[in-house]
Amino acid sequence: MRQNGDEKNIIGLRDRHCLGEKMELTILNKTKNEISIKIAGETHTLLNALKTALLNNKHVEIATYDIKHPTISDPVLFVRTDGADPIGAIKKASGELAGECDKFIDLFKKKTKD
Repeated sequence: MRQNGDEKNIIGLRDRHCLGEKMELTILNKTKNEISIKIAGETHTLLNALKTALLNNKHVEIATYDIKHPTISDPVLFVRTDGADPIGAIKKASGELAGECDKFIDLFKKKTKD
C-alpha cells in the first residue's frame, strides 16, 4: 500500500488475464464498518457481480457502486457491514466470485471438448 495524499492506493490485487495488467484500487474512505473504493478502469460487469456476492454475506448491510459517467469516470464501490471488517467482506466476496468463474471455465472446457 502506498500513500498518495489522503488516498491509499492498493496496486496489483490480481493480474488481469486478458491484458496482463494489474487492477488499481484507491481507498477513498475507511471506517470500522464502511469503505469506499475507486476501482480504476472497471465497469458494471465486475462491479455488479461483486455487489451481488457482497450482498450474499450476512454481515454486509449495504453494497452498492456508482459510476458518474460510463466513459470518463471510474466506479466507486461502497460497502457497509454490521461491524465486521469491510475489507474482509470484499476479500471473501472476491474469492467466491473467482471460484464461480473457475467453475464456469472448467465446465465450459468440458462441454466444448472436441
